[in-house]
Amino acid sequence: MRRVMIIMAMVLVLPLASAQFITFPSRGEILVLAGDHAQGTFVLKNDQNLDFKVVSFRRYAVLDEKLNEVGGFKLELQRTIYNEWASGESREIGYKLLVNESVKPGNYQIVLTFWGFLESGDIYIITARIPVKVVDKPLIFKEAITYVKERPFSSNYVLNGETIVVYSHVENLKNKVIPLKASAYLERNGKKYLLMEKVVNLTKGDNVVQFELSVPYNLPSGNYKLIYLLEYPGGTYSFSKEYYIQFGVELSALSLKNTQVMEDSQNEVYVTITAERNINVNVTLVTYDKNNKLLHKYTKTIQLQKGTNIVRFKLPAASPGEVKVLVKVTHNGILVGEKSTTYYVIAYPRIDSVIYHMLNDGRVEFVVVITNENQEKIKGTISYKIAIANETLYKGLREIVLSPGRNEIQLEFLLPEGEVKYQFVLSAFNRQNVREGTIYIKKPTPTKSSLTFTSAKNTTKETISSQTESVKKDEMKKIEEWALYFITALAVIILIVAIMRIRKPGKRKRRERPKPKRKSPLGKYKKSKMLGFIRR
Repeated sequence: MRRVMIIMAMVLVLPLASAQFITFPSRGEILVLAGDHAQGTFVLKNDQNLDFKVVSFRRYAVLDEKLNEVGGFKLELQRTIYNEWASGESREIGYKLLVNESVKPGNYQIVLTFWGFLESGDIYIITARIPVKVVDKPLIFKEAITYVKERPFSSNYVLNGETIVVYSHVENLKNKVIPLKASAYLERNGKKYLLMEKVVNLTKGDNVVQFELSVPYNLPSGNYKLIYLLEYPGGTYSFSKEYYIQFGVELSALSLKNTQVMEDSQNEVYVTITAERNINVNVTLVTYDKNNKLLHKYTKTIQLQKGTNIVRFKLPAASPGEVKVLVKVTHNGILVGEKSTTYYVIAYPRIDSVIYHMLNDGRVEFVVVITNENQEKIKGTISYKIAIANETLYKGLREIVLSPGRNEIQLEFLLPEGEVKYQFVLSAFNRQNVREGTIYIKKPTPTKSSLTFTSAKNTTKETISSQTESVKKDEMKKIEEWALYFITALAVIILIVAIMRIRKPGKRKRRERPKPKRKSPLGKYKKSKMLGFIRR
């Protein structure tokens, strides 16, 4: 505080000719009634790259629209000295503004002048401009709003037994209570219906004036005009809107339990019907798929009660895609109302197949083929587990985004020779799709070989391609290898014996008699070699 006093004392002796001029931007407008006063706050911001030790209010001036200084205003600030006003800091300035009755309505601005002092002793002249609007009428009428209480989002249709709400905000600028005469009614062919009147005492600030007009059941159907009128000695505000009132039944809402369901889930439809008396109606619900093919059709006869009636339909699971729901309400063949809506059936993504490729560098690439039948991209995860001889080699999880249609997820591993078990788990929409199986790895292989695995009920049964059907004998277990050798040798012996016993048809057996040595009719026999698998 002592330092502040020293700085202030220095100002009194130092000339201001060397002071620099800057401006603080303001936020807020003062609205005041001529002959009255207003008080509140406005905001000033130090947008300069300067940290002021002290900012002191010095004076103010009021300018009209032509920037001429005018009188009739008296401004009082709650504080005149502000300490430690840092760069970028905004502060609320409390004020009280008195305006004489002689001041004409219009737009003005108050120009504030401050002195700012830095720690170094440098002085700045700071100015700020506050907009002021002077009015000569104490009440400001805001636009009226009207709606049907039972159906806030309806436009201009009202059922017998419903309620029309109309209200508006009125701001009182005067520091005294002002009485206001308010009325609301329906008008048709110059006649008033449902007239309501009251006197509202408006206090300083914002006030709400509201009416609720209950439409009776015996009011004839037709077009009506809502009249809303506010009056006081200084002025009048009026508002009107056309409404159509009908005696009958209305299909007021059609809603779904879910706008999106999974392909194995049911859905529910809620039909809201408003009635002013007990009456029988037929409610028909029809659903169509994305190709406008009829899926289901239901009809119910409902005994409506006065007020709101809700009819519920259960929809069975449908194929993926958009489903259109159409509802019609009829009474004795007359269409009362019709509404439609749609919901979307989401398909679970699935693993169609798992393919693997033996790469030249000794690594194995798995390709997990996933189908997404939805029209939008979906997020999910793919987890994997690669094991050999009950020992886990690789285990992990990857987040994926599946585009509509076919998706291929590539995973590459370095695998040892032998029998390898794999498992891939696709997770999406809180559901898992599992593919697992076994492959046999033999390295090295000069060419890329592909295996495609398919399964039913989420269990993989391997379908080996033609490139892998010729498996080397030395890749089989020893027992299978010796069995194949034995079977092959036995088959050759049986074949030779059968050939030797076959005689050409139509030839008679000749008598055996001594003859010179001749060649066998089977030709010169040469012992067959043992058959074997071709090594690749």
